[in-house]
Amino acid sequence: MFHGESVVLRRVEPADYPAIQRWQNEPDVFRWMDYERPFSLADIAAGEERAAREGHPFVIEAAGRPIGRIGLNQIREPHGVASLYLFIGEPDAWGKGFGLAALEVLLSYAFEHLGLRLVQLWTRADNERALRLYKTAGFREDGRLRDRSMVEGRPTDHVVMSVTHEEFEASRGR
Repeated sequence: MFHGESVVLRRVEPADYPAIQRWQNEPDVFRWMDYERPFSLADIAAGEERAAREGHPFVIEAAGRPIGRIGLNQIREPHGVASLYLFIGEPDAWGKGFGLAALEVLLSYAFEHLGLRLVQLWTRADNERALRLYKTAGFREDGRLRDRSMVEGRPTDHVVMSVTHEEFEASRGR
């Protein structure tokens, strides 16, 4: 368990699978995470078991209740690089700073405990809230992947971003 100012990150447990399924099928989460089809409980179980084998998955808790997911995957140990994913699944927890709090805890874990040198991610270019969040935590835009998703019949770019330990630490002094 890792504690932040307003959140706790803890390992995912099978008892969390129904909530994760509900979150991932929440229309706004589904849309921004660029999922392609609804998730069954079996999909969630398989995905979470794979995430536990291949990375560092966590549930985000705020005020003692689970509200979302965050984690690292695609870890390239020889290079000190991993990919990040994050979503707040409970609509009543949106816009309250829990995403940034969870991101700061996870990045501290990534850099200080795992010894990573770079954490990367992608988000849709039209996800302005996510872009602001990641920039606040020190992420910089590395580039754009053109027309990577179809949204309401129109192509949308993906923005690729990354942050180093030094950039993250500098952002904490904001």
